Amino acid sequence: GEPAFALAVAGRIVAAKIYNQRRVVQRMAANRRDQGGTDPVPGGIDTALARMDVMLSRTARCTSLDELRGCEGAASAGYFAAWATFFPPEFPFERRSTRPPLNAVNACLSFAATLLYNECHAFIHAHGLDAALGFLHTTENGRWSLALDLMEPFRPVVAEALSLDLFSHRMLGAKDFEPREGGIYLNQDGSRKLILQYEKRMDRQFMSEHAGHRTTIRQQLEQQAVLLKAELDSPGRFEPFLMN
Repeated sequence: GEPAFALAVAGRIVAAKIYNQRRVVQRMAANRRDQGGTDPVPGGIDTALARMDVMLSRTARCTSLDELRGCEGAASAGYFAAWATFFPPEFPFERRSTRPPLNAVNACLSFAATLLYNECHAFIHAHGLDAALGFLHTTENGRWSLALDLMEPFRPVVAEALSLDLFSHRMLGAKDFEPREGGIYLNQDGSRKLILQYEKRMDRQFMSEHAGHRTTIRQQLEQQAVLLKAELDSPGRFEPFLMN
């Protein structure tokens, strides 16, 4: 089996990601109810949340990375099914597609995730960690596994919540996308709009209930590299980012 240390770190990362996925769906559902809307699939949101709860509690008992990835996959399936229902009808999500993204929503998710990944990699490098050695992601074809690991809990909060905002507030429209290489991608205008909103989200101050002080997502992202470095000397120090 995997070294216990790697499994423990990977387990914390997956648990934080599922926790944050749950928070995104809970918040969106609360907003919809506040605006007098109803669940388009009756009970669908509750079913997805229940599924995420089960997978979240299971992460603590996983004895292998494969089992952990199974929990992550099952939680994400429930999450994306619920998440998809919040999009305007002219921009359906359907399912996650990458390399190439097959619709506008996936184009946004991939672009935002790339921004997050590059930033995460820069922080890992700045704090002297080896970006090639991941806990959850294995080293493959020139991708920095540790950056992929550390960004996981931030995906729901940054890539997914940001994409949802851009479409639901009509900040992005059909004219911001172009077909290319068998997929759909943001064009120059679309990319500019997304980057602007990404930067605002990363630098917006908020009171973190978990950190206990005012902070930004960008500061929290860097803090993950700092905590992981501390973890290597004294296990137990690394706590992945949790959203309020």
